[in-house]
Amino acid sequence: MMWTRVAALVVGLGPAALVAQGGGNDVAVTVQRFYRADVGTTVEGFCRVPFRLLDRVSGGDDAFAAYRVTIVVRDSSGLTLTEQSWAQRVPARVLGMPGASSVEPFRFAVAAGRYTLEVAVTDSASGRVTRAATEFRGYGQAPLASDVVLSSSIREGGPEAVAAAGEVRLGGFLVTGQTEPVLTPSQPRLFYYLELYPGAAAEAQVTARVVGVDGRRIVATQPEVVALEAAGVVTSGVDLTGLPPGEYRLALDVRLADTTVQRSARFRMAGFETEAAIAGAVEQASDVFTTLTEDQLDTLYRPLVYLMEGGERGQYEGLSIEGKRAYLRQFWSRRDPTPGTRENEAQRQFYELIARATREFREGGAGQVPGWRTDRGRIFVRYGEADEILRRPQSGPTRPYEVWKYTRGRLRKFVFYDNTGLGNYVLIYTDERREPSYPNWEQLLGPEAVADIQRF
Repeated sequence: MMWTRVAALVVGLGPAALVAQGGGNDVAVTVQRFYRADVGTTVEGFCRVPFRLLDRVSGGDDAFAAYRVTIVVRDSSGLTLTEQSWAQRVPARVLGMPGASSVEPFRFAVAAGRYTLEVAVTDSASGRVTRAATEFRGYGQAPLASDVVLSSSIREGGPEAVAAAGEVRLGGFLVTGQTEPVLTPSQPRLFYYLELYPGAAAEAQVTARVVGVDGRRIVATQPEVVALEAAGVVTSGVDLTGLPPGEYRLALDVRLADTTVQRSARFRMAGFETEAAIAGAVEQASDVFTTLTEDQLDTLYRPLVYLMEGGERGQYEGLSIEGKRAYLRQFWSRRDPTPGTRENEAQRQFYELIARATREFREGGAGQVPGWRTDRGRIFVRYGEADEILRRPQSGPTRPYEVWKYTRGRLRKFVFYDNTGLGNYVLIYTDERREPSYPNWEQLLGPEAVADIQRF
């Protein structure tokens, strides 16, 4: 069975993320090439880092492993054209999970020519370096088709769609990045993503074939005709239920007018033993929402206003209690840096900030505003603890005020003012454009306080 979607060609790249499912014992790297008239060849790359290569950095309950990925692109003369490097860390408990890996996405552009991509993964604990490399060519002119990307999951990625951990944006879709997809008996669908560049409106006839390592055809779909603009995307899925375990290739035959373009890539079908290992790892994850009452769920939901994307707003209030549980599970699943592990680190860190803000910034008066809902609590949750704080109790006509200064990255200041004298601080000025300021904040403080703030 095959289902096909066609979209206009737009591109973007989602965040790098960790995943807890993979295969193989070595670092692996793949590249897929796409053509852009303004830059030439855009390369989407994926590097798989098996956790078995990592050692613990520290012990105890907070033990973790860490590594650094470095990619270097060289031209045919050996000249380095691009070098990128970034670090990641993972909880130590995922190190022993069968097949546990991270998939690191990256992107760069090259002109026409022959290139070598070198990847080095350095384990932070031992200093051990593991390398992988691949060669590729940059397009000299627009090809008829890009390389094909295979994945176990592709979904539509409109403006409101939020990329989940491990997904990248390609041509209006969210694609789970994988160096070589691994299917299982209960997850047997294989998706592909292909860009076509006919140069003018055209029809394409697409056929997908699954072939074994010996070249023997195993499965073939019925040809499907799709309409394209001058450049477009074809993304489809093939249901491979019942395919025996083994190594395979998905081969695409795309007929454009009197020309046939062929593209292929590898994937693997795992057996029940791999599926059982993955299921065992997933079962280790705890679901904190299962036993909570509706009031407790609502308490966890309210602070999420600081994190919500547009498409996540206005859905929760009308749900049943089971619907609310499902909403919270999905909300945090999309933000989990290590899917399939026991702990969602992003969820834990967020609620730790909320708890601390509630303790430290609770304000009095008839409302008894919880600390996380105050202006100081909101800034604390969004930006973390300030690097420096200037506290000024009431002095003469000027009411108490505080100035928080952040020196990490771009310098930022936040000025909080106790307008009532009852300990209810409001944000009246900041140079952070995403936050509001009072137009008359200088008049509220007076010239001496303004000069004090400017000196701080």
